[in-house]
Amino acid sequence: MTDTACFVQFPHPGAEHRFAGDEMPWNVGRHGRKFLVAPGQYVDGDDQRREGEMVFWAEWEPPSRVERRWPDEDDLPRALHRPYWTRPPRSWPRQNTDPWVFGERMIYSNCKQTAGTPRRRTAMQSLPLGSLICFGSTRHDRFRVDTVFVVAGAQPWTPGRTEGLNVDEAFIVCTAQSLTPTAVNAGRAGCNPVCPPDIELQLTFYRGATIDNPVHGMYSFVPARPIGHPQLRFQRAAVYMPGLINPAVVMNPWGARRPLRIADVHEAWMSLRNQVFGQDLVLATYLATPPSVSANESIAATPRTSCRSRDSGGRDRLP
Repeated sequence: MTDTACFVQFPHPGAEHRFAGDEMPWNVGRHGRKFLVAPGQYVDGDDQRREGEMVFWAEWEPPSRVERRWPDEDDLPRALHRPYWTRPPRSWPRQNTDPWVFGERMIYSNCKQTAGTPRRRTAMQSLPLGSLICFGSTRHDRFRVDTVFVVAGAQPWTPGRTEGLNVDEAFIVCTAQSLTPTAVNAGRAGCNPVCPPDIELQLTFYRGATIDNPVHGMYSFVPARPIGHPQLRFQRAAVYMPGLINPAVVMNPWGARRPLRIADVHEAWMSLRNQVFGQDLVLATYLATPPSVSANESIAATPRTSCRSRDSGGRDRLP
């Protein structure tokens, strides 16, 4: 492990998906964010580890069930989604989900790792261990974070071959297979060109550090709020970090070619952590993988799964 790492500001599309029905199908258009609910584990402002259902912002391009709606108000969410996934035909067009914030370890697998035609590697494929990727979106001149990802491991991979990655079926269907040419080219007009379809595309598969297995004292987390909070919905956490985050950067990752001392990256991680706590949020350190639901099965009818068991399963709807 080197004594330097990178701090990367990673801007991605920040618009909230709009959908009128109760069941939002697979996304075949542009990437967006959803305000989601899922069971998991988190660290609160008193540095106590707890578990329970949480709400949070994330990318989830498979289906979801809308469980609650609110009127438009500033940059607050308009809908609360319960995520799940289905098994579409392999050639069915759909978007992929990246970063993947669910399961034992968060995953960053493909977006903005290549550029140009023919596709060439970017610096996002060569991040040192201990690097911090701050995923978020500029909203009203403030950079708002939805995922803080600390690199704990990296290996090469291609969308057509997932052997050796030790990933679950949900990731294979929702991300890896969604990157294959047949799945994406069928819906080319609505797809984001920064995530190119190519079954042999050379990419880097990054695993995130966890609270139980941190890297240089840092772990990955998602800003969240426990389900029992009196003010459930929230804007994404706004962060202020001069020299490291520039709200004017709205397209490409920034910082992947700039090595920093590990101590400086850790200081930045602590600042992110404290700023999230300062906005009455918690750090989601584990989020249960959404369940698979067949075409003739209702997400509301599947049994609740304890986050302690860390198995995929359905969840009851919110009251």
